[in-house]
Amino acid sequence: MILIPSAAVGFICGLVSKRRIGVVLAGLVPWLGLMGVILYNEYFVPYQGGGASMWVIAQLFSGTIAAGVGVGAYYMCRIYVKKDK
Repeated sequence: MILIPSAAVGFICGLVSKRRIGVVLAGLVPWLGLMGVILYNEYFVPYQGGGASMWVIAQLFSGTIAAGVGVGAYYMCRIYVKKDK
C-alpha cells in the first residue's frame, strides 16, 4: 500500500525537479504523506478497540520504507528515463 504511491512521488520528482531539491522531495513527501494518514487515522477516525496505539512505531518503520522507496524511484527515473550519469 505504501510502496506504489511512494514510488510514484519519487518518479514524478525525478521528472520535474532539479538534483538536490528533487532527492529531498522524493524522500520527504512520502514520509510526510504517510504521517498525515497515520495521524488522521489516530485522531479523527473513531476508536475501534484493540490494544495499545502503535502509530509511532508504524511511522518509524513504514515512514523509513516510504522515504527509501521514493528516493530509489527518483534515482531510477534519473538514470533510466532522464539518462543522468
